[in-house]
Amino acid sequence: MSSKAPLLVTPKALQDPNVRVLDTSWFMPNSPRNASKEFTEKRIPGARYLDLDEVAAPNELGLKHMMPNAHVFCDALGTLIEK
Repeated sequence: MSSKAPLLVTPKALQDPNVRVLDTSWFMPNSPRNASKEFTEKRIPGARYLDLDEVAAPNELGLKHMMPNAHVFCDALGTLIEK
């Protein structure tokens, strides 16, 4: 079965040293899937993994996975680029 949808990143683009692939996969807590483990087993060469649970901002209403402030998000991305 082939998809008519275009690729988000072409294989040629992956060879560009300025292109960074960031995997932010996340699964519901009761899911048997493990995003970090799947990344390790099946990742695109050169890709980095950003654990959303590690950078998600706390929320006064107890909501999970809220967007962190710009400083926290930039620090997380900066750490990945340095690897």
